Amino acid sequence: MLLAAIVAAALATGACALWLPDRAPSVLGEARVVQSAPASAQQYAGQQQVNLVPTVSGDRELLGNAGGVVTDNWANGSLRSGSRTYQVNDRAVVALHTATPLYRDLKTGDRGEDVLALNNELNRLGYSSAAESDTFNWATGQGWRQLMIDNGNAPGDGEEVTMALADTLWIPQDVVDVANWTAQQGTNVTAGAAVGVVPGGLTKLTIRGGQPSDKDRTITVYGVTSTLPAGSVDVTDAETLRQIAATESYQSKSAEERAAGIDATVTLSDPIDTLRVPAAAVFAVDGSSGCIAVDEAGKATSIPVEIISGELGASLVRPDSGGTDGITQVIVGPRLNALGCK
Repeated sequence: MLLAAIVAAALATGACALWLPDRAPSVLGEARVVQSAPASAQQYAGQQQVNLVPTVSGDRELLGNAGGVVTDNWANGSLRSGSRTYQVNDRAVVALHTATPLYRDLKTGDRGEDVLALNNELNRLGYSSAAESDTFNWATGQGWRQLMIDNGNAPGDGEEVTMALADTLWIPQDVVDVANWTAQQGTNVTAGAAVGVVPGGLTKLTIRGGQPSDKDRTITVYGVTSTLPAGSVDVTDAETLRQIAATESYQSKSAEERAAGIDATVTLSDPIDTLRVPAAAVFAVDGSSGCIAVDEAGKATSIPVEIISGELGASLVRPDSGGTDGITQVIVGPRLNALGCK
């Protein structure tokens, strides 16, 4: 009986074997080669977290050039270039931030670095001048005359205008905070004596290890936003620095903490239109240049691109032609091996 059962089982197994397939199932066959992948348009703002190194100046004395009795005083904690500060013997003293401190009276025909600095500052303030010239000419005189009139000083007689040093007070930035101000109404001041002190303050912020961009960027520090010009890694605008230094976040840090660096965010001022493609779709990479390829009626066509950024297995690229419209698929895989990049 047992023998009969064994024989029956063997026969059944043999019969089943006759019905087994003679090849592997299709699911175990060779994998299909992926030849294309989706591409999508994406705006790139280039947001980066950066660390800024501050530059802080020491206290600086402000030296007056006028001597006499202070008949009025407009200094109210800060001074701005081009504005009156105090009045000596009924003549206003105007604050000026020039690249070179003024040290002498000037008249038509005078030349020098101080004249160049005066011309450029008059131009920046919106007055007539000979910008980028180191000569005091008619335009310089007319700009100076109008600056004096705007600040309450009589323009003087005759066509030739002379800049009197006593009418000026040099300041180290466009706008400065001032302490220990002594030119109070009714006091007597002496030319060459200090009338106030500019407290040591923030004069520059530099991106640690930063690389300049060929495009304007926007930088935000403690909620204060300003433009970081193309080619620069420094924040030097006096008003921006004053606003940053006035924030609670800045003031709450010790000198050591500030020296360790200040966190900031940098983005492109104008976001770039890019294509997001798989990293494997970019070939013939040379620095920030490379190519992608698209299929046009069965023919592979290379498109030169600038590599803008890379993230999570994807690359953000911008075609050299500038256009991203119409590119929804890119070639990947072995087809790229036979392509050139022009």
